[in-house]
Amino acid sequence: MEEDPVEAIQTIEVNQVEAPVWPLRPIQQELVTELARSIQNQGLLQPIVVRRNTRGYEIVFGNHRLEACKRLGFQRIKAIVRMCGDDDAFLARVSENLLRNSYIDPIQEAQGYKMLVDRGWTINAIGRKVGKCDSYVSERLGIIHRLCREVREELSRGQLSPSHAEVLSRIRNPELQRELTELVKRKRLSVKSLENMITRTPLPTCTTVRIVLKEYYAKIPEEVAQFLGLRNNQQLFLSIRGKKLILEKVKPVAARGDKSFE
Repeated sequence: MEEDPVEAIQTIEVNQVEAPVWPLRPIQQELVTELARSIQNQGLLQPIVVRRNTRGYEIVFGNHRLEACKRLGFQRIKAIVRMCGDDDAFLARVSENLLRNSYIDPIQEAQGYKMLVDRGWTINAIGRKVGKCDSYVSERLGIIHRLCREVREELSRGQLSPSHAEVLSRIRNPELQRELTELVKRKRLSVKSLENMITRTPLPTCTTVRIVLKEYYAKIPEEVAQFLGLRNNQQLFLSIRGKKLILEKVKPVAARGDKSFE
């Protein structure tokens, strides 16, 4: 599984370098533009890292630098040639991006870990390679093992954070996963708020009732109002089903005098 890396800086043909077999993130055109501007002014300060394949070379990391050089019309590029197999090339890309705090598609990352586990890697060995603890790798694997397809797609599109996804993966009901995903997006719930909902940490329930001209007004606790996304001058439509009080809908209402709590 392990190979001793032999590295050498070479100048290689740009058209002989291929994109990675297992990409971790899409090409960001804004970043390519910034890099192209920097390379044009200062040159390529850091070589790309590649490994040999049957057709020439494959990027290990430096894909955005390669795209920037292509945009500038470079025919040749400086590269460190690393001798490594598929597994180590993938892990090197993950490790490099994590060290730089660069965005990684968590689904691609998790699928890569699954591929390694299927090939006989342990979670501990993967964690040591990428500089993360066992629980980090396990949580990432949980994303693809337990999340429904729609939630995984939201995660890949960046509509949901990996931390939110890890919490949602603890729920076995796909429909509830989808409902909570929409709630997270709509209410911008923090990870902690989502965890509290899942573990059923109760919201404050103490309230005050005031009667004005035979109409009852209840003072809703702030935490509950935030959870419901309530704003000023809104009308709540409630119904009773069995022993449950159901919030049917919320809509704006014109003010009819000051009935606020003193």
